[in-house]
Amino acid sequence: MTYASDLAASLGSSLSSLTPLLLEAADDELDSPSSSPTPPVVASAASTEPAAQTGSASPSRAQVIHDRASSLRSILSKLRPSHPASSYELASLLDQAFPIASSSSSASSDDGSSVNAQAQSSIQLQSIEYLTLAHMTISAYGLVLKQLMQQASDLAQEDEWWADRETDAWNQGFYLLQTTPLRLVSLSATLVTRLRDLTTAALNSSRPVPSYLSWSTYRTALPPSLLVTAMFPHLATSTGVPSLTDGLDAFGTDDSILGVTSSSGGVSFSHATQLAKKTTRSLFFLTLSPLTLTRQEISHRRKTIRQTRQGLAISIGELTLAPQPWIEEDAQEQPESHGEKARSERTLPALLTTMDEEPATLDALKEACWATLVHLASVLATSPDSSPTLLSTPEAKPSSAQECARALHTLLTTTLADQSRTLETQLDQLSRPPFLTRAWPYLLAVPLVSYGIGKTIYNSRHDLMQYSRDAVDTVKRFVIDWVLEPVMGIFETVRGEGGMSLTGKETLKSDLDSLERMVIDFGRDEYKLSEAQLGDLKDKVRAGDLTPVLKAFEHDLKSPLRSAISGSLIRTLLIQVQKVKVDVALAMDGIEKMLRSQQLTFGFVGVAPSILILFAFGNWVKGFTRRDGSSKKRRREWGKRCWLSARQLDLLLAPPRDLKTSKALKSKGEEGKDDGAEQQEKMTQGLVLLCLANLRNYAKMGIFPSRDTQLRQAFLDDVRAIEDEGARAKPEKRAKMVERMWRWGTALGWEGIA
Repeated sequence: MTYASDLAASLGSSLSSLTPLLLEAADDELDSPSSSPTPPVVASAASTEPAAQTGSASPSRAQVIHDRASSLRSILSKLRPSHPASSYELASLLDQAFPIASSSSSASSDDGSSVNAQAQSSIQLQSIEYLTLAHMTISAYGLVLKQLMQQASDLAQEDEWWADRETDAWNQGFYLLQTTPLRLVSLSATLVTRLRDLTTAALNSSRPVPSYLSWSTYRTALPPSLLVTAMFPHLATSTGVPSLTDGLDAFGTDDSILGVTSSSGGVSFSHATQLAKKTTRSLFFLTLSPLTLTRQEISHRRKTIRQTRQGLAISIGELTLAPQPWIEEDAQEQPESHGEKARSERTLPALLTTMDEEPATLDALKEACWATLVHLASVLATSPDSSPTLLSTPEAKPSSAQECARALHTLLTTTLADQSRTLETQLDQLSRPPFLTRAWPYLLAVPLVSYGIGKTIYNSRHDLMQYSRDAVDTVKRFVIDWVLEPVMGIFETVRGEGGMSLTGKETLKSDLDSLERMVIDFGRDEYKLSEAQLGDLKDKVRAGDLTPVLKAFEHDLKSPLRSAISGSLIRTLLIQVQKVKVDVALAMDGIEKMLRSQQLTFGFVGVAPSILILFAFGNWVKGFTRRDGSSKKRRREWGKRCWLSARQLDLLLAPPRDLKTSKALKSKGEEGKDDGAEQQEKMTQGLVLLCLANLRNYAKMGIFPSRDTQLRQAFLDDVRAIEDEGARAKPEKRAKMVERMWRWGTALGWEGIA
């Protein structure tokens, strides 16, 4: 929700709470002393079946009042202050509620005109109608405020676009390139107009017609100052250089340039001075570079946009300060006459915000509705000499709700549209160039670049095809060999299937069994050991102890030849060879177990680089294709915008500040220190609300750092606190508000953005 919708919803809620009191007062006036008033059940400026009345109240009249109240109730149910309708939708509802506001035909010629007239004179019906009109006026109030804030927001976007061009020399040069065709068209039109004027002036006098083949004719038609202003029109308003609209005499004809007098044939002093000024001015502008003139043009546009935005800020401040009560210290300083005047001219928002101090009445509601319409019309007034309307004469107050509704209808259908149209006309020459003007360099470069790229691709098509096949094969082998197979190996390792193997599963067991049999047979044959001794020898062999075999080997070495012939030496050697084989198998089995324990780690280490490459590529593709609120670039842009808004809030609310009075203030025609301070307060309030509008938009977007609704609501509460008090708060409280907003910047990550 925007600030305008929040304010309209708050005022509508206050008016809804005031409705039963006003209708009850109307019932008290209508009911006789013997009749007990029936309190109406009204939620939003509507009434139920009216109480039974005595005297002049007839059943037909009660039925008319009831039908009228039911019709207004159904119309009010379509109003939603939190989501205000457009001006045309609100005007349509106004036509349904008050047909006289949109039609000038009279209904008094009907058969039931007397009954209708009696019903119209009912105080209860008047209360219902004025309450309905008050609700619609509040909706119009929110609509006007929303339109002004949206226009100021659009101006801020334009100013930001021009600021990017003003601070970058490359952007200035590119902007000059983009607008060169328009400048040449303007120069050509100026040249044609000047040549036509020179020809017409020559035909109307005795001078010869200038020749279009002579260079002096074009120099006369386009002096340097006019040439520059034709291509850079801002110079005509910012520096006072003559333009085409100044007429032919501003640049002179043949005689005026030469300064020849008809009487003496010499040069007069005035013509010589004029010629010197023109020559100096021409030489001055010839020394300026196009980039310098472009920079001046951008600065001029930014200055005008900021002045217009300040004027809108004053209007916004004037609207938003209306419902705010005076601070006690300020109220004590106001003279009594000023307080009585303010009380008599209270608008509807001011009436609703002060109803706790002073109970509202139907007469006060009537005056407040009309004062609000006059206030809105004065805020939307485009010029002092605008065409007179019903709202241009505030002293002619309407006598009925229908007349006031007609004024509201005029405000919605005419005044609001005129203000928007006037602003668009004023800013037509100040906004950014049209899309085609900004895009023509790209549109011109795309065919040329496309032709060059296409020709290069066609000439290298065979190599490119080979490169593409190699690239596809590389990607395929990368995915299969470095991603899929390692991942599948990790799964197999987790399941305990397959895996690396240095020796067979039964190799160690078979070698160890063979060694045991060889040692047992050697002990039985050589030493004639018993079964018990052979069992002990078997246990020693399993433990790796071959002492008996080694002793036999040492004995055989004493007589190697005889031992070799008998075969004892060869058997001991073969047993030791088998022992070495068993030891090697044991070592390999230990290594295999160690490798198996680290196999999962090796699998993750092997697949990690490929997974990282795929993750980086996926993030690049995601960042390249996605341009929504979660992009880092957009977060940084909004963070910068919020930081600048907080900085401007600091500048606006930091006490004390002596701001220079802008042209927007001077245009209001204030004279005196009191009026100047009041205008300054309005502008400060308007600029504060415009800054806070950026923070509101930031809070409701998806790029808000936290999805916690409680944190978001706390942020919006602090924003609303500044909106409610703003420029009228005390200096100490202003400083605390700004400090709190800077703390939000730290929490939401605005620091380090700029």
